[in-house]
Amino acid sequence: MSQINISIDCVLFGYDSDLDLKVLLIQRKYDPSTAAYKDHNSLPGDLIKYDEELSPAASRILHSLTGISDIYLKQFSIFSDPNRVKHPKDQKWLRKFRAHPEERVITVGYIALVNIEDFNTDATYFKDEIIGELTREGYYEKIWAKVNDIPELAFDHNIIVVEALKYLKKELNHELSSILLPKNFTLPQLQKLYEDILGKKIDKRNFRKQILKEGSIVKTKHTTNTGKKGKPATFYQFNDTIKETVKD
Repeated sequence: MSQINISIDCVLFGYDSDLDLKVLLIQRKYDPSTAAYKDHNSLPGDLIKYDEELSPAASRILHSLTGISDIYLKQFSIFSDPNRVKHPKDQKWLRKFRAHPEERVITVGYIALVNIEDFNTDATYFKDEIIGELTREGYYEKIWAKVNDIPELAFDHNIIVVEALKYLKKELNHELSSILLPKNFTLPQLQKLYEDILGKKIDKRNFRKQILKEGSIVKTKHTTNTGKKGKPATFYQFNDTIKETVKD
């Protein structure tokens, strides 16, 4: 009887000055000298260790592949399709790294949130650990892809991203928004974030009226030059982080 493995796959959502919600992808290059497997794009993920609990494993795997740690990280779903790693192109890649690539893998999906500008996501080259019999040195290019422009990914990772976005839509609140946005943000930035997550356009006037009525954000004394004609845009902060404010 073949072994059943358990893995972690992390959907790391980020938001930056481009005003686009993005997902961090890993482009794996098995042999840097030949750039082999350069199109093997996937979510940050790996098998858990035999004596490892899920949440510590998720933190370890995310940090080992992205260098990012101490962020919002929460389990959102389990993916157990018996054929999820059986596609020929995925088997070809797995045979390079695992002694038993045909073994079944059940993965636990974790959602993570960051403001992109707070983290360095340059390409890195390092020797990393692979759970099992094989290890390799690898060159990884970390790519931020817009949620509406994600390429074909390895295994069932496109499905995992879709389910993570559904979870984010359902759980969207001011706490999660404050993680993705910079400390100081404009109302257009906040609205664009909501539109990207909800997947629809929002009426500008109604959105501003509702968000200000809720009292979750407070106007600061600071403004920014948007480069457009008219008065500068005002910065806002969420109530739990505000330090210096003025009344409307």
